[in-house]
Amino acid sequence: MIAKAEFWRLFRFGLVGGGATIVDLGIATLCLHLWPEISEYLVTSIGFFVAFWFSFFGHRYVTFQKHGKVSKFLLVALSSLGVRYVLLTGLLWIGLSGLLPIVIATLAVTILTYVLSRIWVFA
Repeated sequence: MIAKAEFWRLFRFGLVGGGATIVDLGIATLCLHLWPEISEYLVTSIGFFVAFWFSFFGHRYVTFQKHGKVSKFLLVALSSLGVRYVLLTGLLWIGLSGLLPIVIATLAVTILTYVLSRIWVFA
């Protein structure tokens, strides 16, 4: 059974992560709207860069309430981005395009980010 403190930490992670995802996908949507021919990889990179800072400071001050190291969080985030790219490649390969494969790949890395942040970045 999950401890009460861990439940609330997961809840806060969901709020901050949800906010970062909204920022990430909002940027992606804006980019795709302004430049319809832009690469999904470039859109993912731009969204990642903006959401990274929202996520880091949100997890530092809200989720884990520990300072953590930005360098460690960057490694976690870049690892997650790498997994997103692999997933995105597979989704594009099977014929998806536009925002849908970006959303799927973004949401799929959530657990990886939480676990690594919890046990390594903000431990």
